[in-house]
Amino acid sequence: VASLIVSNLTSLPIGEVQCLRIISCFGMQVDIDLLELLEVFKLAPQGGFEPYRRNLCGQGIIEVVSTLVVFTHDLIQEQVYESIPLKERQQLHCEIGIFLGSKTSLDASSEHKPIDAAMDQIYLSDASDKEETYIYASSLVAIATSQINNAGPEFFSDRAQHFRFASWNFRAGKHAADHSSFRAALHYYKNGIAFLSHDLWLEDTYELCLKLYEGAAFSSSALGENSLVSMYANDIINNVNLEDSLVAQSLLIGSLSVLGKYKESVARGITVLRQLKFDIPATQTPTVVMQTLERTEREASMYNFSQIANNQNRGDTKTRKILKLVESIAAACYQIASPWLPLVACETVRYSLQNGIHAESASTFGIVAFFQVFLKQSFELGRQWGTFATNILENVEGPTPATIRPRFFLCLYVNFWYVPLQTSINHMLEIEYMSLKFGDTSLAYMTKSMRFKFLFFRGERLSILSQTSDMNLQTMARFTVGSAKYSVLDREMIDSLTGDISSTPYVVFNGKIRNKQSLLADAHSKMHFQIAEAVHLKDFIASFWMGDYTEAAKSSDIALSFPSSKMPKVQLVYHIFYRGIVMFHLYREGKGEKYLEEGNKMQDQVQTWVKNSIPIFENKLVLLEAEHYASMGNVVAAKESYELSVELARDNGYVHEQGLAYECMGKYLMSIVEISESERCFLYAHKCYTQWGAMAKASKLWKDWNLGLSKGRIEHSTIKHQRDE
Repeated sequence: VASLIVSNLTSLPIGEVQCLRIISCFGMQVDIDLLELLEVFKLAPQGGFEPYRRNLCGQGIIEVVSTLVVFTHDLIQEQVYESIPLKERQQLHCEIGIFLGSKTSLDASSEHKPIDAAMDQIYLSDASDKEETYIYASSLVAIATSQINNAGPEFFSDRAQHFRFASWNFRAGKHAADHSSFRAALHYYKNGIAFLSHDLWLEDTYELCLKLYEGAAFSSSALGENSLVSMYANDIINNVNLEDSLVAQSLLIGSLSVLGKYKESVARGITVLRQLKFDIPATQTPTVVMQTLERTEREASMYNFSQIANNQNRGDTKTRKILKLVESIAAACYQIASPWLPLVACETVRYSLQNGIHAESASTFGIVAFFQVFLKQSFELGRQWGTFATNILENVEGPTPATIRPRFFLCLYVNFWYVPLQTSINHMLEIEYMSLKFGDTSLAYMTKSMRFKFLFFRGERLSILSQTSDMNLQTMARFTVGSAKYSVLDREMIDSLTGDISSTPYVVFNGKIRNKQSLLADAHSKMHFQIAEAVHLKDFIASFWMGDYTEAAKSSDIALSFPSSKMPKVQLVYHIFYRGIVMFHLYREGKGEKYLEEGNKMQDQVQTWVKNSIPIFENKLVLLEAEHYASMGNVVAAKESYELSVELARDNGYVHEQGLAYECMGKYLMSIVEISESERCFLYAHKCYTQWGAMAKASKLWKDWNLGLSKGRIEHSTIKHQRDE
């Protein structure tokens, strides 16, 4: 049918042909409101579109679907469009674009700024004074600009027109980016650059070039197109002065980090900061770091933090760009536990205090909070600096791109010490959503990866985590390889607990990393020691849960040999907690006094944490106390502490740690030959592990302690007891 219709198109009346040609310029479909707007267009068919539209619908060439006029087949649209001679087609696109552009603010100003909020939608009346209709300005801007792009830069010979339409593309790209349509935004920015192709980086095109290239680099970053980020960012850096290159430098450093090139990112960032006259020390010794931290504290103590937070300087563009640059550098530093991180943060805090506090300043104040905990073991100072960083963010109206990364850092590495796990998980979900909205896609997947880890430690059902992993790993590997590496390890750990042998998480690396051994080799070759630590930490946690405490101790020792293992993070909490249990158990197995001493050290560490957040730490401390009492032969105290740990884990919703407390209690009771109560504890532990979804763990516990017989004995004993009563 379509072929028959196509063969008859040449015999249509001129008015119908004219109608079809204009519709075909918009592709397969066009909004009816847009056609009504075009009624007064000089090339519209005489009498308007409506009479011809009815005839064409009757012939099956087009149809009306809801508010759209649609070609009934793509062959028809293609034939109509291709039948227009090239020059005539370009002219038609040009005139449609200019006409529609006249109904927007595209030519209202030569300044390259986003369209005002008041122009989010415009109202247009048709020629016959029918009921008023509206078309969103952002859509009309995009449609008008697309028509010009379809005509192509080569159609316009006038240099002023090239500049004009490059500017249109910038405005359309900005609209698209503001609505998180980054693929469309990149398309417009590319076209804008094409319109200026013969006049790039000249005095009168410099500002527009910079905006177009920055937009293209940012949109490429949001789409995970790292080669394009590098291309556009380097084009900027090679053609502008240092101050104007700051956005590009930040995007390029972020892109290098996404590719796992952290050392290169840090080196580039330090070089740029020194060019900006930042006083970064030449050496990074522990003494220099502590002296720098103490100097920053002294200088900060001279300021009224509350007053500063309430009087942020929002107008200094250069300072804000520098602070965004520092965020990118700091993120790369953290990934490789670089000693540059505290030095960069302290110098940036001093810079902010001297040049004005902005929302972006919160990141570096948060990093100083982090190092108060890490290097000085002062949770009180950490809380104070963290609170100040939080106050900076709270004085910003609503979530903005400037607040997302500071919120991420504060949530994951500072505030988690002081709030329940679920609170951190909820905050991460908000950060993930806002990151996607604002185009920080790599941060969104970093947040997703960390939220996955928090959910595991909170005791989320493992089947849900496996499903989440299946849905996200492939895309995560595209946008941030580093986060994907951590998430693959987490998936392996979960598989060891669930017994899933069908999972193949390493396929997301497309053969570059095939298994845990190649991941470890890759980490060592690139000096990515946090990844190397994570590999051994994964082995430790998997061995711990599966009850192989000898292997767990070996993996724990290796993980702790990396400097990054001491950095404050949620993994540290559970490493110390699980290690304490391992050490006490190995001591009771006769391995030696050093295991008791190490177990006591782990208990003391958790004791220093418990006052920060009772919901996180209390049940863990009580279980370690139970293990300590058991090791000391204090039967009464051990039993009481085991039972209290079970209750606290249950009350906080930690079903996995409830199972762990039951299991530890069962092992202890078995060691003092209270067999019946021991078996009851094992059965309760089995139930908890099953609820958690750790089927391999539950199955091993069942087999190790022959719980099939135990269950029968307990049920028989219960029936006999009831009969005796």
